[in-house]
Amino acid sequence: MGAVKLLQVNLVVDEASLMRLEVFAELHTICQFEKDSKPYLPIILAGQNNLIDKLSYRSSQPLASRVVARSHLQGTDLAGMQDYLKHHLAIAGIKHNLFDQNAITAIQQGSGGLFRKANHLARGALIAAADQQSTQVNAEHVRLAATEIF
Repeated sequence: MGAVKLLQVNLVVDEASLMRLEVFAELHTICQFEKDSKPYLPIILAGQNNLIDKLSYRSSQPLASRVVARSHLQGTDLAGMQDYLKHHLAIAGIKHNLFDQNAITAIQQGSGGLFRKANHLARGALIAAADQQSTQVNAEHVRLAATEIF
């Protein structure tokens, strides 16, 4: 007879920072059940920085007290942003860099190195450059995109 494989079930909540505070109390209820002194249903919460703020509310304290590990992703540096933009241009079939160095710096600084924000800035800057019939995105295009987006 073969070995029995046990499955570990986990609950992963993406964008947890968008949840209402009442939901944190309900998640605590789910976390209360334990099997062999280990949580029966481990929960992974992923979200923006304000997730930590929401866990500090009094109504969220029971859930926050059960958090055993925290991790915070830092934004990428300038070289990482350049590689990221180059990679996405390659996926789109663009073989040359459409962003000048000042635009890349502006995107990295404006997004804090966070890829989701960088995507919005880069897309908006591409639209601004196309609107001005420019073949390369510059820092001014990024500035225009930032005023439209944020």
